[in-house]
Amino acid sequence: MRKQNKNLKADFNTSRSDVLRDKLLREISDYERQLAELKLNGNQVNFTMIQTYKELINARQAMLRRLPVHY
Repeated sequence: MRKQNKNLKADFNTSRSDVLRDKLLREISDYERQLAELKLNGNQVNFTMIQTYKELINARQAMLRRLPVHY
C-alpha cells in the first residue's frame, strides 16, 4: 500500500474554472436581461416568472462566489 503525502494540494484546473466563470457570468447577464424585459412588459405581470429569474440569477451568483479565485 502506498504512503499518502500529508502535504496534498487541491488540483484545480484553472482554465476550466475560467470557462465556468465565463459561462456563469454570461447566464447571469442573459437572465438579468430577460428579467428586465419581463418587468417592462406592462400588459400582464407574471410574478412567477419574475421570481424564477431571480432564483436563477441568485443560484448562479452563489456558484460564482464558490469558484476558486486565480490571479
